[in-house]
Amino acid sequence: MDLYFIKVRARSKGTAEEIIGYFFGKTNSAPDFDFLVVPIRYSSLILIDQFTLEENLSEFKEKLTKVKENLKTQSNVSDVTLAFLTYLNNVMNRRGKIPLGIEFTTAIKEDDEEVLKLIISDLLEEWSPKMEVLVKAEALTLEEYSALTFFDVQEDFSDPGIAQIYSRPDIVDLPEVFPVIDPINGVSIVQFDVGDKIPVVVLNYGKYESAIKSKIPDVDTTKRAIEGTLVSKELLRVKGGTVYLIKVEIAEGIVGKGLISPALKILTDETYFMRKRSSAVWEQSERQPGVKEIKLHVPPTTGNELLIAFMTTLLVTGALLILVYIFTK
Repeated sequence: MDLYFIKVRARSKGTAEEIIGYFFGKTNSAPDFDFLVVPIRYSSLILIDQFTLEENLSEFKEKLTKVKENLKTQSNVSDVTLAFLTYLNNVMNRRGKIPLGIEFTTAIKEDDEEVLKLIISDLLEEWSPKMEVLVKAEALTLEEYSALTFFDVQEDFSDPGIAQIYSRPDIVDLPEVFPVIDPINGVSIVQFDVGDKIPVVVLNYGKYESAIKSKIPDVDTTKRAIEGTLVSKELLRVKGGTVYLIKVEIAEGIVGKGLISPALKILTDETYFMRKRSSAVWEQSERQPGVKEIKLHVPPTTGNELLIAFMTTLLVTGALLILVYIFTK
């Protein structure tokens, strides 16, 4: 589990409002959120019942965005929604967003929906006490989120120019890859240079399936990301704007192709892969009794330590100069 996504629907009898929205964040980190608040008398008008809470992350966010866009002209809805978002942000700040993210993460890992309801009901208490709250939560890996993102942006790749480029001799037979997306802390492909490490998942092996699986045996069973090396990137103009065509070496002698929008955030967190490797080493050591992983920790030198060392050197040097001066007079 790398990400959590909590869909929320609540009804307030006291304020006669429907509230629909979500919390979304990285494991044990502060959540992003977005909500819509609609007076109950408008519920049928905007088809609030179209939200079933069974939608996946991309479907739910898309529905919410479309409804909010359609309601821009409804000042009653816009004003109360803005007031609620301000209220919720203030409550989360008082409570602590990171501790809240840890609570969300723990409840989802333990598959405890009732605890999630209590946490969210507590957040809404000052807005309207005793609200009816429904929640549905998802735990996602970054690889799963990346696959969802790829399917969402496929329409951007339907440009005739893309098809023409994909027929190039140096591109046509390459396996299809897509960068691992980190929606919270990632950076744009613009920030990557040729030679940089870049995390990808293989979407289509093509004729290289056996070669890839022989070099990376668990690539299919674990759906894990691969630390590739960026070989090239080209900026392409398409009907939706611009995308980058990238080539990534995913194994020795094997290069994959991929399209990525500069608006998407790519994972750069090296600790993510360190955790993956540590997990693999630990699992291997468990299978081999007596094999233990030993970590050597070298504390970093801080700026204060360097300053103290420098001042000590100056003092000792000064003392020596004084002694030399006294004895040479």
